[in-house]
Amino acid sequence: MVKMKLTSKHFECIKEDNSEEENNRQWEKSKIVFDEFKKYLSSKNYKNELVERQLGYSSYFMMNYFFVYNDELSVLASNDITIRTFLGNWYIRKSWSPNFKEMKEILSALFDFFEFICQNEFITTTQFEKIKQVCKDKDWFEQRLKTYKTADGSGFKKWIDEYNYDW
Repeated sequence: MVKMKLTSKHFECIKEDNSEEENNRQWEKSKIVFDEFKKYLSSKNYKNELVERQLGYSSYFMMNYFFVYNDELSVLASNDITIRTFLGNWYIRKSWSPNFKEMKEILSALFDFFEFICQNEFITTTQFEKIKQVCKDKDWFEQRLKTYKTADGSGFKKWIDEYNYDW
């Protein structure tokens, strides 16, 4: 089998009809990204369990959030606000029981994922530096989770509106 070369096209969204068929096409298109990311993680001497965790959370970000809810047409357009909106709003609201331990694991996976993308020159160093700073800002995410659990009425509306999240 011939190894397919990773290109920017592999990071693009298919946004036609939000059907199961579309989702399957997106997985097929994105598989090369995850295969190459797995090789990258293995080259960092990560244990298999950590490799699988980083892959799982990265694919969760791409497939469950970015390709469905984000308005951008490529993961390569991600920035610090993308990460804050995803983990500091969408994840908290969509998870059955959002918790800070998992949020820290997701931040670690996203750091590795965007580092991989940057090292392969799909995003700029400046873009990665902004994402890296967000991934290190664990206190902010912990505070978002705490305020979500205690917000009510207009405070909850303000919490939602902070990242312009559409219902």
